[in-house]
Amino acid sequence: MKLKMNSIYPELYKKYLVDKGDERLGLFSLLAEMFNIESGLYPGSFVHITPSLVIPYMAYVDMDKRCEPFFGSDETLLFVNKNKEYERSASYRFYKADFSEGFPEKKDSFDLLISLYAGSISRYCGNYLRRGGILLANNSHGDAPLAYLDTRFEFIGVVKRNGNRFGYSDTALESYFVPKGKKLIDEETIEKTMKGPAYTMTAYAYVFRKINYSDPPPK
Repeated sequence: MKLKMNSIYPELYKKYLVDKGDERLGLFSLLAEMFNIESGLYPGSFVHITPSLVIPYMAYVDMDKRCEPFFGSDETLLFVNKNKEYERSASYRFYKADFSEGFPEKKDSFDLLISLYAGSISRYCGNYLRRGGILLANNSHGDAPLAYLDTRFEFIGVVKRNGNRFGYSDTALESYFVPKGKKLIDEETIEKTMKGPAYTMTAYAYVFRKINYSDPPPK
């Protein structure tokens, strides 16, 4: 799935995402349709505004000084409203904040939590996700295995990627999170090294459902 051919891209979005072919619109379209996503939270987003094209309300969190003017610009809002795939007006907010220290959004309220390449988001931001909400995480910084060990979440599927095409599978899930050799999934080591173990089978990203409101596991 591609953006409209007449899109005028915000400069940073074009430089870091469009020019690298990494907008990943198909990924967020897939999730929004499968799980009826109406709101999402994206800590460590940088300028990856793509989710707002298919999700009516998004909250973005990052510490990069370039993000605040990007999300606050009329150019970005115009781009989103011209390319969005829903009828209502786009709505999003940006917080210049350390996601581990919190930000002013309601707890237990979001349909989707996005954890891609930014650290232990599931641990620090899982309480913003509503019960029944969806967590998308990859193995960068070890957040997917941390979510796998977290009793708040249930592992329900994987996302596979082939270029700009994304697919979802919920079969043979027992084949994932099986470490190579005799190494176990050790939470303390993952937290310390910010790296997950090597697995016998991997996916682009992993999908979890929040099943309870319990506190995150103790460190």
